[in-house]
Amino acid sequence: MNTPYPLKIHNFVQLMSTDYIFYVAFGGAIGSILRALISFLLPFQLSSFSWGTFLVNMIGCFLIGWLWVKLENPALKAFLVTGLLGGLTTFSGLGLELFRYFNEKSYFLFATYALVSVFIGIFLVWFGQKLAA
Repeated sequence: MNTPYPLKIHNFVQLMSTDYIFYVAFGGAIGSILRALISFLLPFQLSSFSWGTFLVNMIGCFLIGWLWVKLENPALKAFLVTGLLGGLTTFSGLGLELFRYFNEKSYFLFATYALVSVFIGIFLVWFGQKLAA
């Protein structure tokens, strides 16, 4: 099995094994700790571009593209892609920060942050896959 995705009914039990759950949880814990550290080092401020969330999301976009092509081991994919990158990156954080910019009428930062995050994120997924191929 190259990847646990797309999920099929017949491999659901295998996918949700104790080992798989451990890999996702352990990777998620590490990713979440890294995310908290980056948030501490680069905190969100209404007066400036949100570099902390932007950087973790862009790094995550690149890595998910690269790892998805390079990794064949489902356990390693569970640990790194689902777990670590799932804990590190944060679309919900992006949404909250965009809302806060908009709510404070910081329309330029709102538009810039939204467009740059989406387009560079998509580009980095593509770039990560190209480098991995």
